[in-house]
Amino acid sequence: MSGAATAMTFAPDGRLFVCLQDGHLRVIDKGGVLLANPFVTLSVDSNGERGLLGVAFDPNFGSNHNVYVYYTVPGSPAHNRISRFTANGDVAVANSEFVLVDLDNLSGATNHNGGAIHFGPDGKLYAGVGENANGANAQSLSNRLGKILRINSDGTIPSDNPASFPGITGSTSGANRAIWAVGLRNPFTFAFQPGTTRLLINDVGQSTWEEINDGIAGSNYGWPAAEGPASPPNPNFRDPIFYYGHGSSSTTGCAIVGGAFYNPPVLQFPSSFVGKYFFADLCSGWIRVLDSSNNTASDFAGGISSPVDLHVGPDGALYYLTHGGGVFRVQATPSQAMNISTRARVETGDNVLIGGFIITGNAAKKVIIRAIGPSLSQHGLSDVLADPTLDLYDGNSALLQSNDNWQDDPSQASQISASGLAPSSNPESAIIATLQPGNYTAIVRGKNSGQGIALAEVYDLDPAADSQLGNISGRSYVQTNDDVMIGGFIIGNNIGATKVIVRAIGPSLSQSGLSNVLADPTLELYDGNGALLQSNDNWQDDADQAARISGANLAPSNSLESAIWASLAPGNYTAIVRGKNNGVGIGIVEVYSFP
Repeated sequence: MSGAATAMTFAPDGRLFVCLQDGHLRVIDKGGVLLANPFVTLSVDSNGERGLLGVAFDPNFGSNHNVYVYYTVPGSPAHNRISRFTANGDVAVANSEFVLVDLDNLSGATNHNGGAIHFGPDGKLYAGVGENANGANAQSLSNRLGKILRINSDGTIPSDNPASFPGITGSTSGANRAIWAVGLRNPFTFAFQPGTTRLLINDVGQSTWEEINDGIAGSNYGWPAAEGPASPPNPNFRDPIFYYGHGSSSTTGCAIVGGAFYNPPVLQFPSSFVGKYFFADLCSGWIRVLDSSNNTASDFAGGISSPVDLHVGPDGALYYLTHGGGVFRVQATPSQAMNISTRARVETGDNVLIGGFIITGNAAKKVIIRAIGPSLSQHGLSDVLADPTLDLYDGNSALLQSNDNWQDDPSQASQISASGLAPSSNPESAIIATLQPGNYTAIVRGKNSGQGIALAEVYDLDPAADSQLGNISGRSYVQTNDDVMIGGFIIGNNIGATKVIVRAIGPSLSQSGLSNVLADPTLELYDGNGALLQSNDNWQDDADQAARISGANLAPSNSLESAIWASLAPGNYTAIVRGKNNGVGIGIVEVYSFP
């Protein structure tokens, strides 16, 4: 977008609002399209570091539609202001500006304005204010420069703000009661950690150190007496938890910008990033990741042209804003299904075990399909299927391959052994096949009408191919105790999370001519440690989940059927289908993966 950019934030509905220094507040819709009309255009002083510098959304935006901005009001002298506007769709209601705070008059220096504004978990609005290139302001209680301020959403001052600060004589009064922390040079960006009260403040240094500070009420961060940790130590000052020096390397810079905790509603990066803090440097053009559990940082990205802000989006990706007005999205390569399986009791007639899977993409996929029975007794199961047989069909119901005992065909047995996935019991069955994209069905029966618990599995033997296992379904007769239906799947091959929808289908199977279907299936999703991640009875019970499932065009056709939408990091997962109130009948468990 045209113009120097300064800050951005996501609206609760997923739109991205971007501040341009010249006073335009631009809107990027949920589809990534920059809207032609600004949300609002303000008359600003944009000299130096002045201008439109911050934007925030009211915690109750859904009902009150309030949007807050921080900008420099022109004048002689100029001053910074925090105002509130009312949204009407993608634009502000005309003449809806309500001024919350007019800050202290500025000197002729046009730098060190701060500008970040964010609502905290306490519902209060926090603002970072620079010291206007005068270090003495940061240690004075007679002005609000070089501080973090805390106000109510109507501009009034909370009664529980601290009144005094270590190392400074006297106490605040009047408008200066908005001061929450002191001793900052230019807190251009800061961030609250979602779901906690944790606040980290980035303070731009002068000639030696860039800082990340623990945001704690009543703190004095030491500027201008201290830049970085105080030397010698000063008990009145709160030292930064992390700091880096000036330079032009991958770990040094000149101005810390952007702060974003990785605690998204939807996981996109590996789980090792959860709780970490992203920050960037304007001059060196890198993004790094702080682990605040040990206050160490690691590299994340480089070669960026003048980043100014960072945010984690509702999709779990990291977004960064450049001073030139570019918005960029960083996502991990999604992982893919590496193994999919269904465990259930195999009977006869319609009650055999049927495993369906879909290969998506543009290339053939080499897979191994297994039917496991006798070796399940090693896991404490009784009544296992003594001699499973396996048939593989294509989408036109044409039989492609059959197998009784996996060693029957020497050529197949050699490939199966070479894969490292040979069944541990000779009566168990396996097939290796290279399959074109399409739908396939594996049917597990008991030889001579045998019955018992069995496992149908599909493994991806060629994860590098331009194709994936996009869906697995298992159909069987769901009973109780050990004879419920269990769908297992493994996500791997890349570092990113992948989105899945898991479904438990029962009543709608009667439309396919089946009788004795599972009347009311329930669904549980577990991770590889056996921890319950989500559960569902009727798929419409949770409005947010129902919207995601419907949006993917995978809504069950019966309201009693179950479904779960989840974004999952690489690992092992298990879906368990039961009948509500110990109901029994034919059911299907399905796992769909999608980008």
